[in-house]
Amino acid sequence: MNKRRCSCRFTCARKGIGSILIGIILCLLAGQAEASIILKTMVVNPSKTKTQTALLKAYLPKETKPEDIVELGDLKIDYDVEKTLYYVYKEFDLEPGESVSRSIEIKDVWIISQSELDSLTGRAKELVEALKKTAYFDTAITLQKDIEQKSSDVLEKQEQAMDALPQTHIAVYRDNVEALGSIKQVLARLEKLVIESKVAAGAATERVSVKATWWVILGVIVALGLLSLAFFIIWHRQAGITALKQKEEEEEEAKTKEPPPPVQPDRRKGK
Repeated sequence: MNKRRCSCRFTCARKGIGSILIGIILCLLAGQAEASIILKTMVVNPSKTKTQTALLKAYLPKETKPEDIVELGDLKIDYDVEKTLYYVYKEFDLEPGESVSRSIEIKDVWIISQSELDSLTGRAKELVEALKKTAYFDTAITLQKDIEQKSSDVLEKQEQAMDALPQTHIAVYRDNVEALGSIKQVLARLEKLVIESKVAAGAATERVSVKATWWVILGVIVALGLLSLAFFIIWHRQAGITALKQKEEEEEEAKTKEPPPPVQPDRRKGK
């Protein structure tokens, strides 16, 4: 069953010497399918003696675009550059006391979808997970709670305004749009914290990497020094052994070249 909420306002437009009464009635129709708002406009010739030409003109809410209009009837739509608003209009020749009315059905575009809010809160949760074990985690938790609270408030206010007058429904939507902007700003702060944490982690890794590199270089130098010392000791011992062996060979060779002792004559033969 459809729900209907209506409100009405009248304006007076003066043309020539007569006055034309223009009424605008807003009705909110919420059915099982997509909700819509009915904008009803009426123009009245209050004169009892004169026929007057009346311009029925009604400005649409600023969020309305031509593609949001479900039913326009015989009215035309145009855009007011100065007011930056769309409006519907038509001229009528009204007999004394005559009135005409028209209805424009517009999609209810004054709703923030729960899927959009769920997407924002879900993204906030992902960012908080990314900030675990960092110095930014506590701040991230606070920001996440802020986002979730504001999202909950938006849905609650929107639900309460569904049965309200169209003006209230639209006003609540505009307040919620501001709240949505605030949620996105908080989410942007979370994104910034993630970037800052990555930069900080990268700088720390770079410092560790430089320190480790110097330790590796120092280790290589020490290893080369020890290896050189070992080679020197081995060379020194080998050189000593070689020198000793060479000395022994020289002594042996000297003994070989030494002349034999002279033979002594036998003194007994001469006696």
